Amino acid sequence: MADFASMLKYLREREHLSQRELASKLNLSPSTIGMYECGKRHPKYEDEEAIADFFNVDLNTLRGKRIIEENPERITKALNLLKAYEDATPDRRAMVDFALTPPQQKPELPHLH
Repeated sequence: MADFASMLKYLREREHLSQRELASKLNLSPSTIGMYECGKRHPKYEDEEAIADFFNVDLNTLRGKRIIEENPERITKALNLLKAYEDATPDRRAMVDFALTPPQQKPELPHLH
């Protein structure tokens, strides 16, 4: 089941940000982000809104609610994929990252003659 902590970590890693980088962008301490991701602390409403705005998601998505309510099997599959990604080698992660990069952001490959 997704929750705020796992969604925050997922969104942060999706944007290739360290906890320190995200904390800096949100004017929070890195330890605060770490505690959010471990589920030891929950943000104030204003901070939660700022996090949702930063990642361009609504609060229900950030809290893991909307996805679960709409399709619990889908979120379970997504979390299993995230776990597999976390356990993957750097080379496999790079392949997944490249595959998920929008075409307009992919580096242009040299033309072979």
